[in-house]
Formats: sequence, C-alpha cells, structure tokens
Amino acid sequence: MSSLPVRAARTIRRVSDEIFGQPQPPVYLVSAGGQPNFGDEFITRAWLDWLAEHQPNREVWLDTIEPGRASHLFRDTHPRLKTTNTLWHATHTGPADDHVAAATRMRDLIHDLGSPRYDLGLRDLRGMGSIHLLGGGYMNSIWPENFGVIEAMVTLKADFDVPIYATGQGLLPHEGPTLDWLRERLQAFDHVEARDAESAQAFGVPHGLDDAFLAFANARPIYAPPEGLPSTMVLVQGDIDVPEQDQRLERAVQRFMAGRAPGDVGFAEGIPPDDFRRAKEFVEASAPFFPFMRIWDEGFPAREGQTWLTTRFHFHLLAAAAGADGTIVNARPGYYDIKHESLQEIGTGWTSWEPSEDGGAEGGSVPSGTRDPGFPARAKEFGLRKAELAARLYLSRSPGASPR
Repeated sequence: MSSLPVRAARTIRRVSDEIFGQPQPPVYLVSAGGQPNFGDEFITRAWLDWLAEHQPNREVWLDTIEPGRASHLFRDTHPRLKTTNTLWHATHTGPADDHVAAATRMRDLIHDLGSPRYDLGLRDLRGMGSIHLLGGGYMNSIWPENFGVIEAMVTLKADFDVPIYATGQGLLPHEGPTLDWLRERLQAFDHVEARDAESAQAFGVPHGLDDAFLAFANARPIYAPPEGLPSTMVLVQGDIDVPEQDQRLERAVQRFMAGRAPGDVGFAEGIPPDDFRRAKEFVEASAPFFPFMRIWDEGFPAREGQTWLTTRFHFHLLAAAAGADGTIVNARPGYYDIKHESLQEIGTGWTSWEPSEDGGAEGGSVPSGTRDPGFPARAKEFGLRKAELAARLYLSRSPGASPR
C-alpha cells in the first residue's frame, strides 16, 4: 500500500475515533454473495475489509442468499461479522410474478411483523445504523424476485428512519412496469449510484463506479504471485441457459484454442462448478486450472503481459487492472455487453468480439487482445474514489445526509 492510502486510512480512523466516542448501531450489508459467484464475493469482501480496517469495533450484519457459505467465505474479514438471510428469505418466499403484491407483502412484514419465520431478523433491522445494498447486477428484470429487498429498505427508511444506500448498481436490462416502480423507489435512498451510464440515465441516479474498485484501496493483496502464471487465460462462463447462446460460447472457446497447446493456456472459474464445463476438455489435456477456491485463497491469477479471453465482467476488470490485454465475448446481449462497455468507457482498452451464430467465416477469427497501459494506475485512482465514498457513508456525523 502506498503512503497516500496509509495516511488517508490513519486520518479516517482518527476522525472516526473523535466522532464516535460511543458504540454505534450495527452496519447492515445486503449482498448477492455466498453462492459463490466470484464477482459478488469479491465486492462483498472489499466492503467487509474496508469496514474491518476503519470500524473494527462496530457490529456488521451481512444479509446474503447463502449465509452459511458466506460465513466461510468471509471469516477472515470483519471481526464482528454476523451472517443472515432475513431479507433474501423473506423476498424469495413471496410472489415473484406480481411486483405490486410482493411489495405490499414486504411492507406489511416490515411494518407489522406477525410472521414467525422472519420476525426476529425484521425487528433487528429497525435498529440498524444503515442498510447498504452492495453493488452488482442483480436488481433488474432478469430477476424480479429480488425486488422485495428494495421495498423492504424503502419501508425501513420511511417507517423507522433507517438510512439506506445502494452503491455500484447495474440495473439493466429493465422493461415493463417495474422500471417506473424501481425508479421511484431509488429516489428515496440516502445515497444511490449506478456503475454504468445506461443504468444511471434510465433511473435518474448518479453514475458511479463498480464496487470492486474499493479493493484497490484496501490492504488485502488482490493478485496471486505472478511467477508461474500462464501467459494466456480463458474464462468463458458455463451458466448460460439459452441453448443458442451456450453453443455460441462453446464455439468461441474452440476457435480461441485452435492452434494453441492446452498446456500453454490456463482456465479460470468464476461460478463453480458451471464454468468448468468450458475448461474440462482442455484441463484433461494438461491445461492449468484455476478453480474458484484457489483464486479466492491465493489471489487473482492475472499479471502484466498476459492475454485473456473472458465473458465475465469482474475478470475483465481485474485482469485489465493487472496490465493484461484481453478480448471480451458477450455472453448475454442487453446485460453483459452493458457491463463490459462500462469498463471499456473508463479505459481498459480491451477488444470486444461477437462470434458468428452459425460458425461460419463471419466472426470466426478471434481478434487479438488489446489493452490501455494507463488503466492499472486509473484502477488505483478509482479505488481511492470508492474509499472516499465509503468514508462519507460510514464516517460522517450524519450518514443519512450523505450526498447523492
């Protein structure tokens, strides 16, 4: 860590000690982590690491889809971490096809209690210092069953005056009546930001940065030791359930690997075991494999001078920040292309590739990976910007008055 972040961290801790002379109410984080999905886990760990550094004595609750797994994933982060699934469980056991009915049910649960399954957790939410929806791309019309979390947060602010935040949000694709519904509710947040320009414009919220950049302001090492890492890496995801798209991604890997020796190419995994589908053939033929758990334990397997082929957003972000060049394959139009374009707009310099649908000549040639050599330095600057935001949210006298 450079001297500037260290001095900033010391100043923040000193100011925090001066401001908070008595125990503060707990921090409550809401995350899609715990499944595991590398991007969601990485974002969650970045926020927990930051809180561990700057508010180690404050109780932190993490509401995730899989709190048991989360307790293992994040056991070395905040010393006062507790995991639960109160909001996720409540919203996922309600109606998923009627957002009005789901919202009404969630408001009633929050306001009136009366449901033994959720009441202990919902009652505790009334006393939180803040509720913070961590970044990611899980609040959109692909997963409408998640919207109950938004309704719960807005209700807790309206009825119990709990400050609510949402950072680094990817809100597209979004269509139908829930677009206006969500736009209205986001206006109630004390702080809200979208990580891409399209989401910011569609919902009338500020355009910020992906939450993963916060990790560049933390002390935890991000990257694995560079020695021995392959010069070429592939992660083309295997969790796409649209047959035509899935076949297109399979062809993309085959084209990329044509003429390459498997032993010279490493394969990575973001969601286990789904992503191993693309790697299995080549790993069995001697390609090095970097499963999720190895990456989580040892660090991200990227270094300057590498070439990457990937569909996954956070692998694009972290590999580009390490100085690697890369080629992006769009796994889902209207979703992943927006995510990757948000990184290209801030200067990764990576190339996009759209393989042809029929396997013919058009789109058949894999473009060489490219990069912007200035992006690693910008990634660190973006990390400091995220750390400044974290300080405004958690180290100010009036968190609810944080600037939008």
